Amino acid sequence: MNIVLTGFMASGKTEIGKAIAEMSKYKFLDTDNMITEKFGMSINEIFAKYGEEYFREAESEVIKEAAEAVGAVIATGGGVPLNGSNIAVLRKSGIIFNLAPDFSVIRERLEEARKSRPLLRGESIEDIEKRFNDRLPFYNDCDHKIHIINGRTPRSYALEILNIVQSNNS
Repeated sequence: MNIVLTGFMASGKTEIGKAIAEMSKYKFLDTDNMITEKFGMSINEIFAKYGEEYFREAESEVIKEAAEAVGAVIATGGGVPLNGSNIAVLRKSGIIFNLAPDFSVIRERLEEARKSRPLLRGESIEDIEKRFNDRLPFYNDCDHKIHIINGRTPRSYALEILNIVQSNNS
């Protein structure tokens, strides 16, 4: 089974996914990187040139490809769970983990990220918090929820997730 990481932007999906891969036999896939490679442009460029709807369609294509992997930890983009078919496809070959920080953790992490993330430009913290709260029901469609706090290392979360996977396989 694959390990699928979902969660809001800045929840730690990429760093925790890399840590899982380093500590295990799993290979690491980041769907945002897969989109960039497949389309030959950055996510910011895709958003600017084609818009969010086009990006979400491209994201769904890449999700299907990632779900076909065997023995992968898949870090998904923050909007992946908004499309229920994305989660259904990923669930067929993986265990879904939602990395679930409180918004206070996200707020701390976003100050620097606001420069590079396309959906954050020109948005207030209140707008981002509303998006976070609006997405919570979608993120709750997971097999396991991992509460994220500042101060823990990605490796500690990776170990927690690997222990859950191992206990599910026993």
